[in-house]
Amino acid sequence: MLRALYERGIVPDFFVGASAGALNAAFVACRPQTVDTIDELARLWCTLRREDVFPFGWRALVAGLAGNGDYLVGDHGLRELARRHLYIQRIEEAVVPLHLVTFDLVRREEVLISRGPALDAVLAATAIPGLLPSVRWGTRRLVDGGVVNNTPISHAVALGAERVYVLPTAVIAGYEGKVDLVVMPAPNSHHVQPTDFRHSQRLIEGALTAAREFLGSAAMSAA
Repeated sequence: MLRALYERGIVPDFFVGASAGALNAAFVACRPQTVDTIDELARLWCTLRREDVFPFGWRALVAGLAGNGDYLVGDHGLRELARRHLYIQRIEEAVVPLHLVTFDLVRREEVLISRGPALDAVLAATAIPGLLPSVRWGTRRLVDGGVVNNTPISHAVALGAERVYVLPTAVIAGYEGKVDLVVMPAPNSHHVQPTDFRHSQRLIEGALTAAREFLGSAAMSAA
């Protein structure tokens, strides 16, 4: 989806991301805004294995259950992945302004991170509750914002967006008519699970084809 947009010269004024979207947004936001950057991101996804991010296994699960009460596996794999590919130390150093959506377990509220340590912010925005450990952020305990706002359109609108490209979407009806929403197609006919990285290439190719067709149809309609 990103490649199809960048091919047409559609680049963002800012990114808002949660969960896996936070990983993608952080990767792209700290690099040149070119198709080459998107291809680099695609190659990364195609080399990942589940064990690189979610080190499941009886030994890891038993250790997680015995050692703490709020997560099953450690975040060392995700931490190392983010550390290797983040080119910034702080969120505000991004080439394109970056905003990550998290959820505070203590205060039970959404927290939008726009400043602060980039690595911790990305880990917080991707910390799936119950699976990965929460991240300490001052007095807060932050987890993946996708638990309450998987498509963070509300934050994009609050930040002043007039047109929002959604990649992909969950519930968006509440914003129709309030902002120009462009909802990109994200085909997954085989219902690949988020923890299964074996089909990354097929999913990327399918999404690219669908996105190109979608943007071509939108351009023809506008003409």
